[in-house]
Amino acid sequence: MKVSVLCRGILILVFLWNGMPAYVNSAICARGRATFVRTSSVTLGTSVYTGSDDFVALPQTDSTQCYSLCYHNNDCKGYFLDHLNQTCILTKEEHLVIRPLLKYYQAGSYHRKICLSGLKCKRHWAFDVVPGIRFVKQEDKVVPDIGSEDRCIEACSIEKSFVCRSAIYEFATRNCILSMHDRRTAPEAFKMSFKDADYIENQCISEPSQCVFHEQKRWMLVHLHVYLSISSTTRERCREACVEHEDFRCRSFMFDEARALCLLTPEDSYSTPESVISVDKQRDGKIYELGSCINVKMQCDSTSMTAILRVSKPFGGRVYSLGHPKECYAVTAGDKGEIAITLPLHGRKCGTKNLGNGTFTNDVVVQHHPFILRNTDRRIDIACDYEEVKQRVRSGKEVEEGVSQSLPQVIMGLAPTPRVQLLVVKTTGEGINGVELGDPLVLKVAMLDESVYGIFGSNLVARSGEGSDTMLLIDERGCPVEPNVFPSLTPAPKSKSLQAPFQAFKFASDSTVKFQMTVSFCLDVCPPVNCRSNNTQSFQRHRRSAAVANTSFLEVQAGDFVNDVIMESTLFTVASSKSAPPRAGKLNVESRPFIHTSEKGLCLTLPFVIKVAVTIGVIQVALIGFCAMFLIFSRKSPGYSNKPRQIISSTPIINNAKLFPDIS
Repeated sequence: MKVSVLCRGILILVFLWNGMPAYVNSAICARGRATFVRTSSVTLGTSVYTGSDDFVALPQTDSTQCYSLCYHNNDCKGYFLDHLNQTCILTKEEHLVIRPLLKYYQAGSYHRKICLSGLKCKRHWAFDVVPGIRFVKQEDKVVPDIGSEDRCIEACSIEKSFVCRSAIYEFATRNCILSMHDRRTAPEAFKMSFKDADYIENQCISEPSQCVFHEQKRWMLVHLHVYLSISSTTRERCREACVEHEDFRCRSFMFDEARALCLLTPEDSYSTPESVISVDKQRDGKIYELGSCINVKMQCDSTSMTAILRVSKPFGGRVYSLGHPKECYAVTAGDKGEIAITLPLHGRKCGTKNLGNGTFTNDVVVQHHPFILRNTDRRIDIACDYEEVKQRVRSGKEVEEGVSQSLPQVIMGLAPTPRVQLLVVKTTGEGINGVELGDPLVLKVAMLDESVYGIFGSNLVARSGEGSDTMLLIDERGCPVEPNVFPSLTPAPKSKSLQAPFQAFKFASDSTVKFQMTVSFCLDVCPPVNCRSNNTQSFQRHRRSAAVANTSFLEVQAGDFVNDVIMESTLFTVASSKSAPPRAGKLNVESRPFIHTSEKGLCLTLPFVIKVAVTIGVIQVALIGFCAMFLIFSRKSPGYSNKPRQIISSTPIINNAKLFPDIS
């Protein structure tokens, strides 16, 4: 029995030792550096890697250990992490084989190895990839027919004319599109793509110094890639640990003061899938997310201060002083994507405040849409200090406006028709009075009597509470003007009523919004119409229709127009901006601290390495042969028990050694 235990110990040492030559020879990336590209929220089916010699599954293995095992072995082409079950899967398969096999899994991530020349980045992965997404109108540089996604990533990593924050690789054209913006600096340009394309985000760049963290009161970390910082016993130390973390770009952290618990994660409200979002009122700790890092330069003059902001191109919105959107604003961005707004130091015109110690401050809002304010827009606090003649910028605060009272609903009917209501409700069907920017809402045109008529909507207009600002959402044909702001009206399930989901928005000068639209009645059902400009369908009047309000049913055919009703919704208040929605689930915080490994290798001559490798190989073969012979004769001996036994080992690698002998 003692000899059997000794043999198993020798086998463990042999298997672990097999990883060391790979570490010594890790310079397989000639003149370059091995790193990884991460795809989050994906995994492989169990049937793909079970029983395959090209995969090995290691239970109870944290992300740093999994990274180290793959990084230090030349045969490893990538690894998968299950952050919920703490499972690591190493693979020898190439990315072209793996990519079609990926499937959605919110608690997983796939890290493939890549060699990038000249990259100086110590993080565990250099780029994030999001399949099926593109960056609209952010083409700072296009490299046609680059050949592969890896070469597109390489092009972004070595770009010299500007800081490449992201890239798009189109598989059909093999074009590579580089951009100085990403999904956080230009969230309005981050769109789903009908083409086979990958969005690639650079993780090796530094953020502007003006970035700050904001508490997110309505969501929490859910089965994400997290790091437990055991030395961070205060919120400030936890924030510093997030800023200084080297394994990945930390974008959010959670701190539980009661347990002095600090968790760091590379995820935030932009990268976490919407499918995992829901309310969780039982969470512990507070979540803090890195705010919008808008690059700002200040110029402080004797009578004014000028903020120069780097915005996404093309910029069709406005930059204005909070509370003075019509008096103090700028709308034109230069060729480099910079827009400047100059604010006077004195007077009440633009709301500049004198703190009395030589410091003047103001609040600037960056609004990407020309008329309405949405949750992707940001507020920046700017300041000039004239005592020390220095520039200071504080950025990332969320926009907050005043609150107004709701007004009663107004309905104006032109003819006796079925009762209809124009309502704005929550997605659950509950009524609203006040909401936050970005809240999911539904506009409903509810017809209470659906026995005879059908309806369609047109000329939908959003108005501010005072009526000074308006915006056309659906035109006279019944087609959406800007589908990304407000989609087309579609029939409610099992009903002739109409509905359209949208996210709450507001006007820059007013926190209250109401809708006005023309609701038209058709006999039986209103036929849909194709809105060719945006590939959506809406429901509008029959083209042959010319009937008037008092026309009898015998004079019209099914689908013909019968009558119009102009309706207004209840006025509701958009109180403030919300950075992220609530999230579901509870996080298993009993993960082990990361084990940091040194990246310094051994510098040995080639003949010496060959001699050592041959010697070690001979010793290994002898040891394995001796143990194998011993186990065979032990099984044949009379005292050997044929009953199955369960071997429990603290080293999960043993169970997978036969499947993946070259990866430790």
